[in-house]
Amino acid sequence: MTLLITGGTGLVGQTLIRYLVEKTEYGKEPDKIRLLIRNNRGNPYRQRFLLWCEEKNIDLVYGDLKTEKDVAAFTRVSDPQSSILIHSGAIFNLWQPFELLYEVNVKGTKRILTAFHENKIKKLIFISSVAVYGSQTSTNGRSITEDQPIDLNRTHYELTKAIGDNLVQKYQKKYSKKLITILRPTAIVGGGGATLDLFSRMFLGNFVTLPRGGQDKISLVDVSDVARAIIFFSDFQKGNGQTFNLVSFTTTVREFTQELGITLHKSKISILSIPLFIFKPMYHFARSFRRIKPAKEKSILIPTLFDKLGQDIWINSEKVKLAGFTSNVTLKESMKKFGTFINKNSWYARQKFGITL
Repeated sequence: MTLLITGGTGLVGQTLIRYLVEKTEYGKEPDKIRLLIRNNRGNPYRQRFLLWCEEKNIDLVYGDLKTEKDVAAFTRVSDPQSSILIHSGAIFNLWQPFELLYEVNVKGTKRILTAFHENKIKKLIFISSVAVYGSQTSTNGRSITEDQPIDLNRTHYELTKAIGDNLVQKYQKKYSKKLITILRPTAIVGGGGATLDLFSRMFLGNFVTLPRGGQDKISLVDVSDVARAIIFFSDFQKGNGQTFNLVSFTTTVREFTQELGITLHKSKISILSIPLFIFKPMYHFARSFRRIKPAKEKSILIPTLFDKLGQDIWINSEKVKLAGFTSNVTLKESMKKFGTFINKNSWYARQKFGITL
């Protein structure tokens, strides 16, 4: 059995691979783990991880999702009918050009589907996102389930994830006998990642401004639960032809922000409440501003951020529980893990938490 993993150096990928190697929760340990890796140095955390992979005899294939030849070569294995392709590779940020996001998140997924089909890999696990649901608001106590239609009228990152997810679903319907599982994580926490980076930048000293005082709900998933879910559905008998939302906990934006503040060693957190009718124009201003000045990695004036913070959205995860998978992480535990990550990686806060327009 060969596990073929894209996005192996990302937050989900690294957590998954360490689980497979160190915790062996897989049931049957894979004969080989192969990663598709871009040929760049990256941050210190990535460099240490790649050295660790070499020590553990993990097969590193240098290539890019943007290149059909690389993807085809990566998925060409001697044991395809006992192998699993885990596609978690994507660009998840809100400042890269749309053309690059589309090339990787959409065309890259199409290349993965082609290689999966032509090289006759046994099973595909596609890591999508609840971003595919777009700008939705839960009302009357109803949460968003997997039946919620994909929103193909979004912009930027969310649109590319929705199109990629739609491609996989269409392939799934056309080739119904192929084993495919789609996982849609909510915003991922529990380590270094875009969600916590963005929220961490919202603090001005001990102050943070939130629409309606942060009373709206937000669903989050710890990265360890995403890794565990991938392992769980790597069983050839589980989740085939199905899509699952992944949630570790649903809380209010206020509670989440307070726990994050504690993790960031804020002595006393003051939350400033802004009415939604004032907050929403910030979204439209940000959209206009970004047409003049493209966003950078540390930009705080991000249209999607203002749009999302004004919504009262929470995600339903009953379907994955009925399939037999349950979360085992709380909000406090997840924030504690983030704190440990920052303490072990002193470069991270300096590189990620600065603010620019």
